[in-house]
Amino acid sequence: MWASRLINFSILDWSVTIVKLVAMVLGGYIVCLAYRGHARNKEYSRPLFFVALGFALITGATILEGILYVIIAPMANPISNLLLALLVSTAVTLIGFVAIIYSIYSVK
Repeated sequence: MWASRLINFSILDWSVTIVKLVAMVLGGYIVCLAYRGHARNKEYSRPLFFVALGFALITGATILEGILYVIIAPMANPISNLLLALLVSTAVTLIGFVAIIYSIYSVK
């Protein structure tokens, strides 16, 4: 069912998809940099782990929102399903922000 939705994507749908892909690539790059910094200095860089975790959650939320939009939105009530995708995405993003804030305040 969702595969047929991809065929019927409008210009706006493709624009959102491309922007989300760019966000995924940039977010993944930031996560890799932060995690490499953590792995290099494991003894002293616990906060970098939480920076990497926070950005991974924020990036994952962006991807999750897109996936939920494509799979769930065409069902019964598209508006409420779109709001559900936004709610889930925003909740995961908030958890990512909490992880980043924790990394900032956990530095001694």
